Amino acid sequence: MAVVSMLRMRLLAHDSEKNKIMRVLTRSGACEITEAELPEGLSRPKISTETFEEKTAKLEFGIYFLKEMQKQYTPEKGVEFKKLNFKKENKLYEIESYEEAVQNEDGIFSDIEKMRAILNKYVDLKTEIQRCAAEKARLSPYKNIDMPLDAWKASARAAAVIGVVPKEKAEALSAEEAPGYIFTFPTEGDTAVVAVALKEDIAEVTDKLNEYEFSPAPMNLSVAPAERIRELDETAEKAAAERTALVAEGMEYACDLESMKLLYDYYSMAGERADAEELCAGSVSAFILEGWVPVANREMLEKALSECSEYLFCTFRAPKDDEIPPTKLKNDKFTSAFEEIVAMFGVPGYRERDPSVFVAIFYFLFFGIMISDAGYGLLLAIGCFLFLKIKKPVKTSGRMIAMFGFCGIATVVWGALFGGWFSITLPEDSFLNKLKWFNPMDEPLKMFLLAIAAGAVQMAVGFAIKGVDEIKSGNALHGILSQFGWVLIFIGLGLLFPTLTIFLGAVKVPETPEWVSVMADIAMYVALVGFAMMVIGGMVGKKNVIKALGGAFGSVYGSINVVSDLLSYSRLFGLGLTTGVIGYVVNMLADLIVNTFFGGGWYGWIVAVPVLIVGHAFNMSINLLGAYVHDSRLQYVEFFGRFYEGQGHAFKPLGSRLKYTYLNN
Repeated sequence: MAVVSMLRMRLLAHDSEKNKIMRVLTRSGACEITEAELPEGLSRPKISTETFEEKTAKLEFGIYFLKEMQKQYTPEKGVEFKKLNFKKENKLYEIESYEEAVQNEDGIFSDIEKMRAILNKYVDLKTEIQRCAAEKARLSPYKNIDMPLDAWKASARAAAVIGVVPKEKAEALSAEEAPGYIFTFPTEGDTAVVAVALKEDIAEVTDKLNEYEFSPAPMNLSVAPAERIRELDETAEKAAAERTALVAEGMEYACDLESMKLLYDYYSMAGERADAEELCAGSVSAFILEGWVPVANREMLEKALSECSEYLFCTFRAPKDDEIPPTKLKNDKFTSAFEEIVAMFGVPGYRERDPSVFVAIFYFLFFGIMISDAGYGLLLAIGCFLFLKIKKPVKTSGRMIAMFGFCGIATVVWGALFGGWFSITLPEDSFLNKLKWFNPMDEPLKMFLLAIAAGAVQMAVGFAIKGVDEIKSGNALHGILSQFGWVLIFIGLGLLFPTLTIFLGAVKVPETPEWVSVMADIAMYVALVGFAMMVIGGMVGKKNVIKALGGAFGSVYGSINVVSDLLSYSRLFGLGLTTGVIGYVVNMLADLIVNTFFGGGWYGWIVAVPVLIVGHAFNMSINLLGAYVHDSRLQYVEFFGRFYEGQGHAFKPLGSRLKYTYLNN
């Protein structure tokens, strides 16, 4: 359970063997190629990736096309249709599968050009439908005018004005006295208005209309508006039918999706290989390749390379002190499930401690406290592990699901100790009630002290890890005094914990046991020793008295931050109570529906059951999100802030830059 040891590989081979060697390295998944040392007289090749980028762009378009077509596709009744998967395929592909796809790429790229033509026509039809809809919307207020709009032409002495006014102003306009005649044509929306008057009066009529928010007609029509609207509907219906046919035609290329994914990742690997080749040093006839290989993969890689070519020379050595190898982690199934939490903060450096095991333990425990309901934990654990069993995610794609499954187990344990089973009040003599330690809603102070105690343990572990790291790095005195001084303070607080719980009333006893008082005395001395160590640690290495006193004061003042960090663990208390409170409210609402609204009749459950399902689903989902975020924050800020930097870079072997598939290596 640590960072995997790496070896520096240096390979010298004939240039004609480069393709075979790169293929072996890609297939192995065991070599991250880095910049090779450039001896005098050698150079680095320049390889164009334009062809690869052009082809991946075309393939990306093809995948995008099918994705858009699927959104619009409605299968005919009785036709079975399986939705296409545009994410990574959940299976492993041999390298031969990618090479086979390349052999058939002409047909795929020909289909992509046909897809492009379909999409262009589809976009034109969509534009036509939108144009018809926009024109119809402009004409709708005039649909009750049963003659062409351009029939209202000016004569020798008369003129006409056509437009619309808001519906709420039409009635007042009709009653308005103005020169000439004003005709209104009501519709569901704005009201069409036709005003006819003598030419010398038309300006006065227009001014009057403007008082009612009049808008002139945007077009002239040689046909009646209703007839034009029918023409637009027919055009739109025809375009929609053609578009539906195009979607169905486009979906005929769905069988190309897997091949397009394989081709896309093949050319991604080709581009990755080209980048790797540019890191090599070479001449006209030979090349030098360097990279990092995990120790456990050395024999396998040596064998594969020797079988690949007789004309190569390969050496391995341990990393030098000034070299920074990539980081690859190797942990058990439980710990590796939590590696994503660590990676989101930062990958550990090659020579840095892997914190995954500590994160796994504390994240596991804290998550259970935050959710605090065994019923939710059962659903979470069963759901996650069933998903893993049925789906069987390949490689590391299911790690987060596994993490939530393990956290579900922790939730079952803590939920049982808290008596939380979907927030149901259990009978006193029930088996589940006998498992209960205490109910956080009844004894919130005990829950708060539990949260602070859990935080104190994690912070003490953080200080201890930092102390060990400083001792190993040669700064033993500071590590022992400053870091383990805090460890002693936390041990003292732990010994004082029984006294504190009794004093605050979290635990009620008729008489304080004598051993509690003895532990309190011991706790005081242990904490004082730790405090003294911390103060002295702040003075170590400072020859000037004023600087030494400043260092001591800085150590004391820094304790404020430690106390602040410790109080941050109260979020365990807050989230743990929130789950129970919301669940209790949901149950109370269901009880109110059944017993108050429906008088206790069975039919009340017809309404209450959906309320329970939706309410508890909401409670579970919102608290899962809260637990995930806040548990991560505790690891990143309060725990990692003590000892962890996470400045490493993950091991990325040749062949790992894949978007849609997984290479079997």
